[in-house]
Amino acid sequence: MNNAVIKSNNAKLTRQQKRELQKAADAVDVNALPKTKIISSVFTRDKASRRTVHYGMLFMICIFTIAALFVTFLSVRVNEVNNEISALNSQLADIREQTADAKADIFEKKDITEIRKTAERYGMVRSEYLPAHYITVEAEDRITVTEEEEEEKEYTFAALLSAFGDSISSFLEYIR
Repeated sequence: MNNAVIKSNNAKLTRQQKRELQKAADAVDVNALPKTKIISSVFTRDKASRRTVHYGMLFMICIFTIAALFVTFLSVRVNEVNNEISALNSQLADIREQTADAKADIFEKKDITEIRKTAERYGMVRSEYLPAHYITVEAEDRITVTEEEEEEKEYTFAALLSAFGDSISSFLEYIR
């Protein structure tokens, strides 16, 4: 047996037909055929000439793929961080602008000319334009503070009754 493999010409064969063709190919001695004749549908293959999978190459391809993906991930992350930094820088610029505006407003509020303009808007005038009234106090005038008496409660109640009586009398006068 020469372990010949039959190559079909895209014809769909049943299993039975494939077995018969394989038996016929095994029956043919390929070495006995003339050297000038080419049989395109019969190929021979030795077990030793089989292609083997190179696991080292597959491992290296995986390593390079992982490295390329890692580099891509890092470049995307760098872009994200740069976008965040630019957003924070713009926020910082806005805050600095607001701070400068606030400082200018505070300086305006402390400015005496702004205070005068605001006072004039509300109808206030400077003190030199107002008439001055002077009051003289003689040396003999005094203010004395007396101590409170214990009978103040009665006086307060009496004042309350007096005020109530006055209001009733004024109401009666109003009705008449």
